[in-house]
Amino acid sequence: MSARPLFQDILRAAPPGTVDPAVDPDDVFDMLLGAVLTRTLLFGATARARPVERTVEMILRLLRPA
Repeated sequence: MSARPLFQDILRAAPPGTVDPAVDPDDVFDMLLGAVLTRTLLFGATARARPVERTVEMILRLLRPA
């Protein structure tokens, strides 16, 4: 089962004006998935021990209207 439909449901439930309609939710999901996989698989091998909140903030920036 994919989490992609759930992610799209979350975006649809967001308050009006908080998600840029020009942003492709599949692209954002792919970026989120890549960030999670990188953090999970390479966390010990990278020198960048950033808090997970930083990743969340970056994803929110992708979704916000300009």
